[in-house]
Amino acid sequence: MRELARAVRVTERAVQHWEAGTHVPAGRAFGRLLRALGCDAQDLFVRQRGTETLEELRRDAGLSAAEACRAIARKRGGAAFSPERRKLRELERGQVVRSREWETPEGAGRLVRLLAQVYGVPERVITDAWRRTRPAGAVPLLPERAAREASPAAAQAWEALNSRQRTYLTCIFQQDQEAEEDQRHRRLLGGTGRKAVEWRRMDLALYAPPEFVGHTRIQSRLRQEGVHDPGAGSSVAALERRGLVVTYRDRVYVQGLGEVRRTRVELTRRGRAVARRALGVVREKGPPPPLMSQWLWRILVRVALAGSAGVDGSLAGRGPHFLAVGRSPDGRSPARGFIELRHPDGAEHGPYRWFVTESGMRHIRDHLDAYRELYPDVDADRIGLSHEETSAGPQRA
Repeated sequence: MRELARAVRVTERAVQHWEAGTHVPAGRAFGRLLRALGCDAQDLFVRQRGTETLEELRRDAGLSAAEACRAIARKRGGAAFSPERRKLRELERGQVVRSREWETPEGAGRLVRLLAQVYGVPERVITDAWRRTRPAGAVPLLPERAAREASPAAAQAWEALNSRQRTYLTCIFQQDQEAEEDQRHRRLLGGTGRKAVEWRRMDLALYAPPEFVGHTRIQSRLRQEGVHDPGAGSSVAALERRGLVVTYRDRVYVQGLGEVRRTRVELTRRGRAVARRALGVVREKGPPPPLMSQWLWRILVRVALAGSAGVDGSLAGRGPHFLAVGRSPDGRSPARGFIELRHPDGAEHGPYRWFVTESGMRHIRDHLDAYRELYPDVDADRIGLSHEETSAGPQRA
């Protein structure tokens, strides 16, 4: 108890009160308590991920209202909001903020971006908490991010490669992009994708006669370019020295041959950037925040259309990790809190089913027209705009 009190910078008496349940940690102490215990608010309280309010996000960050305002003022463009404790508390209580910059959609969008930086969470987390806190207020309109110009260093790195090394990098990049597209397609179809750490590591060479093991996809690409090397020699070593790829060597079992040596390769971020710059590949832009990918929008629409019947609790894939109350896509940031797994209304037993939450219906109402334009292939025309028409009940924390 003494060690915890010292780490959180409070008295032992305060820790005693917390453990007895007679007091709740205050703003600054709360954030320090989470860091000291290495956990998040969901581990300590009934509150679940995906139900946070603006005030709770500030407390999770370990900031008082005054400290948060000072941090906002230090950010680029933050001083324009004249941040004050009174204004922030009005914002967190869902009250009218007596400042035009805080109440317009454009101003709210810029403030969302600032709060995300100050609290150390994604912008979508702030946007969702904003709409839970201020359901009758303006919908934040986040400013578009300026397009990044290609790094001159990427061009220089490409120029430093010889012809053979460029061929290797190109073929590895093409296979990497094919694997990425395959994972995206799996998610769109509702399947379960693999972790990036798994599919980004690609087979480069199997050290066995090709009449038994064939050629890897990368070797096949290299052969089309006139390179018939096993694919694990000096050219790959040169790419690895330059920080463009990482190689892994292990053994894999092959039927009829037993264990065979294998080399796998993975592009680094730098390697991907160099290849994109050299090949003129423009990175596909995701949907503008706070909109979701087509894959997640399709899942939300499906649950919303199910209404009071709900959707089978075995909803496939990783969608719930991104959408459901109590979940997290990365173990740190909360999910959107747009769907929840529970018994149907009036039932205390039986199977659990997925239902849309109030927060999920609000997101649909806020952005339905934008989604229809962005993803015309998703049939959302039957979604009613009133929560009562399609939701099975209020969100439960």
